[in-house]
Amino acid sequence: MRIVVAALAMLLLLLGACAEEASPEAAKREANPEKFAKDRDSCRVQVDEYMQTRRTIDDSRRDVYAGERERYGQTTLPSQMDGYGDSRNADRYMARCMEARGWPQPQKKWWQRIGS
Repeated sequence: MRIVVAALAMLLLLLGACAEEASPEAAKREANPEKFAKDRDSCRVQVDEYMQTRRTIDDSRRDVYAGERERYGQTTLPSQMDGYGDSRNADRYMARCMEARGWPQPQKKWWQRIGS
């Protein structure tokens, strides 16, 4: 009986340690949702404008070598890679903008940042 009680106590301690605590970022966000929404929308506009300008510059630069892509049969791969890179960069710029406005972003473990 003592072993069962000890095992149950250990299980409860482990579950308590694994439970996610409310992050201070979420608490701050919930305390002032209007300001968070306003800052998020403002950052989204800035990021969209920046990414559009960057995409225009990259596209005009890559048009010089467009013939080579068709010549080697790489017609869709470069555009898929550009879209993937743009989504990663937009997320990164959005996080930086929100941090600059005082909204700290949740930190991910190194293995969660790889490939996302």
